[in-house]
Amino acid sequence: MARLQAPALILAADHRARGILTVERYSTYVAAIDAAMPACDGILASTQPLKDLVSSGSVGPDKRKYLTLNRTGLAGSIFELDDRLVTSVEAARSAGYDGVKHLVRIDLADPHTAPALELLGRVIEEADAAGLDAMIESLSWRDGKVARDLESVILAAVVANDIGAPLLKLAVPEVSAGPQRVEAVARVVESVGVPVLFLGGPRRAEEGATSPDAQREAVLSEVRDVMTAGAAGMAVGRVVIEDPDPGKMAEMMSVAVHGEL
Repeated sequence: MARLQAPALILAADHRARGILTVERYSTYVAAIDAAMPACDGILASTQPLKDLVSSGSVGPDKRKYLTLNRTGLAGSIFELDDRLVTSVEAARSAGYDGVKHLVRIDLADPHTAPALELLGRVIEEADAAGLDAMIESLSWRDGKVARDLESVILAAVVANDIGAPLLKLAVPEVSAGPQRVEAVARVVESVGVPVLFLGGPRRAEEGATSPDAQREAVLSEVRDVMTAGAAGMAVGRVVIEDPDPGKMAEMMSVAVHGEL
């Protein structure tokens, strides 16, 4: 099984399947991904976008491809944590993809967490048997959203790692930028024995960041802290896809991840 080579920038394009329709027009969505891909090392995507991007040549053989497996937990629904498979490890293997991406949310107050962890173990075993990489997005979940305090991020990391996840995608701890964030991310990375990618989340207007360049710099500052702390890379979607210039933003992210001048 070929594992991800760090450092890596992976473009996340699976949000629409979970009902997050920040880009409604499909052609606009695909065009943004197409513009960003040259600067990225790979992509994780839901079934139709990944199929279309590969068949069109936008995602070439040199890019890693991860098929997102579970998308039934629609954002904001009463069944959000009942997140079942919509495709399979076998579908990813048959399509010639490099791996699968699977989301697990850990909510200590919700009984859906137990079957979700059981499903996680099965997916990891199936991916290993098929010779595919398994990127596991493990999130602590509280009050209907991601819990980003440091202890919650570490809990999500450790649970998924000890179940067998070979590659993790985790939230950046919500702490002050700079040395405090570097120290927090380092604690997360050191809590597990596998490579860790950190997620970017939605585009957000940082305090005082009113222009696109200022908003980009706020994101890039986070990426630089994450990489300084020992991360294997970033797995980001909306901060790139919704940028006014996705290609430029992806290039800037790549520089921050790979440490290029």
